[in-house]
Amino acid sequence: MAGRWAFGGLCRLEYEFFVFKETPESVAEKNYRGTHADGARLVRLLVIRNSTGSEFYRRLLDSCREMDMPIEGLHEETGPGVMEAAIAVDQALSAADKAALFKTFAKVIAQKSGYMATFMAKVSKDWPGRAATSTSRSSRGRVNRCSTRRASRTR
Repeated sequence: MAGRWAFGGLCRLEYEFFVFKETPESVAEKNYRGTHADGARLVRLLVIRNSTGSEFYRRLLDSCREMDMPIEGLHEETGPGVMEAAIAVDQALSAADKAALFKTFAKVIAQKSGYMATFMAKVSKDWPGRAATSTSRSSRGRVNRCSTRRASRTR
């Protein structure tokens, strides 16, 4: 419908998510309590910390590129095991598909690397909540409109 009216739409999504040094089995054995955030990522944005987990990073980046959902940015966010990934800008419908695929395959790749990824908004009352950010741009003719929406964090 948007194409019929000469509208275009681009979108970019970012996810914040947790990476635990756990497996689905080890978390279930603990009754989903006392999870261990990935110890290799205790300080945000330090090259040495990112390098110790480079196999996971490389697998995630390569796999996403191979599935035509390149990642523009992947880094630690606010604390132990907290990651942020920015999926590259694309047409709005494709961006939505890629966002859903990213969540699924980030979990798969984490498990293959010996970790467990979760996109839960709030995994513990002791930790800050996570969010997702969507930036979209629609245009018609020479008029561009940009909007950024951030899903609210659960505190």
